[in-house]
Amino acid sequence: MNSKIKILLSLACCWWVSVSGTPRLTVVIAVDGLRADNMEYMRNYLLPGGLRTLQEESAATQVTFDFNVQGDEETLATVLTGVEPSEHGLSLNRYFSRTDGKVHSFFEDENEQGIGTREQVSLRRMLVPTLSDMYRLRYDKYTKIYSVGLQKESALLLAGHSADGCCWLDANTNKWATSTYYNGLPSAADAENMSDRKTDSYEGVKRNSLVADLALRLQEEQQLGMDDTPDLLMLQMSVRKQESKSDCIQGNEDEDTHQAVNLYMGFLIEQLQKRVGKGNVRFVVMGVPRYGQSGERMKQAGIDVREFNLGRATALTSVYLMAIYGYEQWLSGSYGQSVYLNKTLIEDKGQDLHKIERQVADFLTDFEGVRAAYPRHEALLAGEVTRGLAKAYTGDVVVCLQPQWRMMADEETAVDKVIENKVDAPLYILGGGDIRLPASIRATDVIHWLQ
Repeated sequence: MNSKIKILLSLACCWWVSVSGTPRLTVVIAVDGLRADNMEYMRNYLLPGGLRTLQEESAATQVTFDFNVQGDEETLATVLTGVEPSEHGLSLNRYFSRTDGKVHSFFEDENEQGIGTREQVSLRRMLVPTLSDMYRLRYDKYTKIYSVGLQKESALLLAGHSADGCCWLDANTNKWATSTYYNGLPSAADAENMSDRKTDSYEGVKRNSLVADLALRLQEEQQLGMDDTPDLLMLQMSVRKQESKSDCIQGNEDEDTHQAVNLYMGFLIEQLQKRVGKGNVRFVVMGVPRYGQSGERMKQAGIDVREFNLGRATALTSVYLMAIYGYEQWLSGSYGQSVYLNKTLIEDKGQDLHKIERQVADFLTDFEGVRAAYPRHEALLAGEVTRGLAKAYTGDVVVCLQPQWRMMADEETAVDKVIENKVDAPLYILGGGDIRLPASIRATDVIHWLQ
């Protein structure tokens, strides 16, 4: 036999072995606000459907996050990349820019245009590969990868850098939209936009049905899971009402949202198992923490939840620096947990940056509710802090609060979510072979179970 043919057959054999160990179709569903304790509470109430199937038939575990969870995409990014915010670079959805003194989206990209939206976004700032990228690297052009989300941020992360298609529900039109960063709006999404569905009536949890419908249409149109090369379908759903400020079940309406998602997810699972074959499709469902425990519930339990106003603390710190160094604008602003010094002014005035960082940190430490304040170089080395910080967007002084303290919201930052340590989220894996999960796994290890 020709030696080149032997080599090709050998390579083909290796490729088949690698492919055969992975289901033809993997469906990853990130569910905002899904909590293990809520699932346990609903165990006796869930009707037949997706969430109930997960409880009864899937491998399940708890995912732990070893950094301060702030309710943005940092948790999803960590699960999908296998590294913490200090490495993947996303610690908050937005960041403070010293250039113009304004807050910008981590996902904004002036080099791209929106399709069906005014948003100019991409995943270009994410400098590490996601699960979708790993599929692309492993299976090259032969794998098909699509992402469908309720919000652009989650949809972009689920799509990675190299998905064939990515779309989300535009907040203004409630129609499917995408970015020129990808290969245009999938025709299935365009068809959904042109259909007679009443877009203005799909609010809150009902939007999950649109995700399920488009996922099924994409599977049929692109024949996902119908050949020997593994494909990837990445979806975002939510068990939270849009106006909710808690991930916890607080009443009948919250129970209804779980029942609705249970129904939509159950229909999706049933249809895909029929189309692709039950043994050929794997479902990975993971909870995404957003607001954590309800502040009202914590207060009812006798736990005093208090708010820290970083903006007010920054203003007082500015006055403090003026008293020492003169009437100048020594601070540029604050955002998240960071305070930003006016480095240009400090350099022009010949002052010692590190000395002022230390003075600001010491001053802020004396505020009620502040557990510690670190100069930038110390914060990036402090084990309890550094894992949750993205170096490129970290300020000159980082503030850490006492337990049960929150950063107070304001109109610009809207940081009104619970910052918690050791947050857990449920993970379920259904189908695609015999999988046995440990009782808990670190968020950075989840990706090893998904490839």
